[in-house]
Amino acid sequence: MKKLIFSFLVLFMAVGFVLAADESSGLSVGLEAGIMNINKAYDADMEPYLMPMLIYEQAYLNGAVEINAELDYTFGFKRVPNSDGNDVFPQSLYFDFMVGYNIGFSSVSTLSVILENEFDELIISPRYSESNNITGIFTPAVKYNHVLDLGDIFFMLGAPITYIQDYKDADAIIGFDFTFGWYSNFGLGIEAKTKMQFLPSSKDKGAGYQGVEALVSYEIDPIYFEVLTEISNDIKTGGVTVTPEFDYSFNNMTFYAKCKFNNIGIEGGKVIISPALGLKFSF
Repeated sequence: MKKLIFSFLVLFMAVGFVLAADESSGLSVGLEAGIMNINKAYDADMEPYLMPMLIYEQAYLNGAVEINAELDYTFGFKRVPNSDGNDVFPQSLYFDFMVGYNIGFSSVSTLSVILENEFDELIISPRYSESNNITGIFTPAVKYNHVLDLGDIFFMLGAPITYIQDYKDADAIIGFDFTFGWYSNFGLGIEAKTKMQFLPSSKDKGAGYQGVEALVSYEIDPIYFEVLTEISNDIKTGGVTVTPEFDYSFNNMTFYAKCKFNNIGIEGGKVIISPALGLKFSF
């Protein structure tokens, strides 16, 4: 099994390098290594992992059509129990595909229609008979971008539909997101997103306001830095997650370091710290 997994990783990375040999391919390959719960919160063990990735970004028809896709494979190094009672290494796939169509109203304004389909997690192991072992999110969205003297501002409306749940026979979740963003001419970027849920409609299933996300970034070549903050609707139970990230790019490579801090503000809870390092090659 280990040899099979290792061969898959090597093949995955090799295919990316071969395909990316074409400068117009828009492909990137990368590898991330991290440790979840490095501080052993709740007396749980650390969970080291390795994640190769393949990314595609390309524009067509003079920028009118944009396509972004990403495939990640995560392999954990801490054994966990399977539904049959055997201990296995956790493995999962992440896939995200987005296509956008841009309509230019003038030299300073653009309306974009976006469709995104995301497999947030496709669990390879451990698999459980009572679960679907997969979560998917389909998001249609509309985005308006306007160029000002101080930079670009945009507004985006999205309707995420979680069409596959972790548990069998669970209801699909239909939500609504509103995002406002500003990217300055001097490298500063700010995004704020409000998240709502409409279905299921009963209050005990979590309908209504779900929380907010805020992204603050700064970029000046070759350095990029961002802080993503996710705040749930009830901090005492859902907490706050803060993820700072630092990127440094040189030639066609980007090195990045990030660290996720989960469970901030949860009543009686402990903060979970999960750092990661990664390297991407863009062609």
